[in-house]
Amino acid sequence: MSAFNLRVPGWDGTPLAVDVQLPDPSLWPVPAVVTRTPYGRSHHLAEGRGWTRRGFAYVVQDVRGRHDSDGVWECYRNERGDGAALADWALSREWSDGRLIGYGGSYSGFTAWALAAERPDSVPVVVSMGPSMALHRTKFEDGVLRLAEHAAWWLDRADSRTGRDGLASLLLGADPGVLSHLPVTGLPERLGVRLPGWAGVVRRGPDHRPEEEITESELAGLPVSGMHIGGWYDLLVDETLLHWRTVGTGRAPRPPQWLVVGPWGHDLAFTGRTRYGDREHGPVSSLDLGALQVEWIRACLDGTARAGELVLPVGADTWRPWPRAEGETVLHAHPAGTLRDTPPDGPAGSFRHDPDDPCPSLAPGTDRRGLDARADVLRFTATPLTTGTTLTGAHVDLEVGASAGDADWIVRLVERTATGQVFELARGRAAGSGRCVLSPFAAVPASGSRLRLEIGGGDFPRLARSLGTGADRYTTTATAPVRQTVHAARLSLRHACP
Repeated sequence: MSAFNLRVPGWDGTPLAVDVQLPDPSLWPVPAVVTRTPYGRSHHLAEGRGWTRRGFAYVVQDVRGRHDSDGVWECYRNERGDGAALADWALSREWSDGRLIGYGGSYSGFTAWALAAERPDSVPVVVSMGPSMALHRTKFEDGVLRLAEHAAWWLDRADSRTGRDGLASLLLGADPGVLSHLPVTGLPERLGVRLPGWAGVVRRGPDHRPEEEITESELAGLPVSGMHIGGWYDLLVDETLLHWRTVGTGRAPRPPQWLVVGPWGHDLAFTGRTRYGDREHGPVSSLDLGALQVEWIRACLDGTARAGELVLPVGADTWRPWPRAEGETVLHAHPAGTLRDTPPDGPAGSFRHDPDDPCPSLAPGTDRRGLDARADVLRFTATPLTTGTTLTGAHVDLEVGASAGDADWIVRLVERTATGQVFELARGRAAGSGRCVLSPFAAVPASGSRLRLEIGGGDFPRLARSLGTGADRYTTTATAPVRQTVHAARLSLRHACP
């Protein structure tokens, strides 16, 4: 009774491609899991069979202008209306019991929330995995373009009807230094690729708000139970945590929310690997997400679901709830390269940032000790840890100055293990003096490890570099070295109370 290659009208009548997989008719009517994707519904054939074996219908649609769907794809446009049209169509089928489950990760996470926002009374559950909610959120970090991510995603995914898997690897691999090209807006021409949408994202910048943005107030008002799944190495883990903390908070009682976060990247636990980059997390980091999702959805549908968390901090050997009881340790950067609990007598240090040789980025989970010889990063190291303290977040208060007005201050908290490996725990960027809140993390550094605060001027090509001239970093080509001085840096570490 399943049906493939259906044509279901979008909000304006545009035919959109849909596959429907159904369980045995003796089970009808049933709830339906709904995925709307720009990446090709064919990737979900086996997944659909899995849902039908568990008694659910599975509906998957190519979004407008992608793969077999008609129209033109414009990122984050038409998804509300097309999602509503698909919901209305599905709810009218004889196999539907009137309940839809929004399901998806990355861009499909956005379409799942759009489905819930447009048809809140028919979508009691959303399973959201590293949701990519808008270009101004995904493509920028602390106000600066995520250059490498934008380049790789746009080459492989955008400005074409189908994905071009491997195009980024081909072009960037053939010319490893190509991301250094200036101006940034001219990179497609340098690569020899027609990407008409690339520069518009850069020019609109991090303050742009799309017409179909799903706001935090809208999320707070949803009567939806959410399962929020993320990974510490996923650049969108902050979105996962934001949704967990926000969805349904405007309602009383709040619908139950469930959080799952482990030591994974954007592909979460679905690869089956326990190592991420150079860091091994052990068999405890393996999790049957599929079974967990099914159990949660059924509990939501039958009214027995309860809020909860399942979190594996980096370095931990057990899954646990999100640690809420917190203490705080404050450490100061000293000019001798140490972190101490007393303020220093003078400036912490200075370095020279050269835009033509910026401190390089490394992939998440990579051992960073190969960068320890670079002179354009200040490093401040604490005494060895002796207990398994659970760290749950950090910020750094900076007093800084630079010889040019457009310097970046890249701040990292790293763990140097007893065997000499150096792993990033969290990072942040500041434009000058003030508070720099580091990226979300939870970690249990091993006994004998040392925490280290690093402050530099570059994180390239993860972030587009500051050029040192005061001119726009995306549309100009001139560069100039910058002398950057850290007058004071105070690291505040939150941790679970013993």
